[in-house]
Amino acid sequence: MRPVEHVFFLGSVLVHYLVAADPIHILLHLQYDALTAATTHTGFEERVVKDKNRLNFDTFHHQMHRRYFECNYGSLEISWDKLFGSFHDATEAASERIKERQKTFGAG
Repeated sequence: MRPVEHVFFLGSVLVHYLVAADPIHILLHLQYDALTAATTHTGFEERVVKDKNRLNFDTFHHQMHRRYFECNYGSLEISWDKLFGSFHDATEAASERIKERQKTFGAG
């Protein structure tokens, strides 16, 4: 990420200036943000223990963003991409839609 992206990404902790929080909560908030960023870059989709999915890393969603860039800016938990038309689910139809989006916005 670029420095400006870090400001926005880690800037969510600034909500604690408006909403009173214990300093430990603020540290846990920053730790969550940092670990989430790390797990989405592992290359693994999920953590499986005893044949059960125990932890979804959301990696595939992010890998599609890295491949096409004009899609999947957010995460699967918050569906902003579906709302704004930038969601890519790895189907051929989604690839075509993203290519058209790139032409429209001048990125392709």
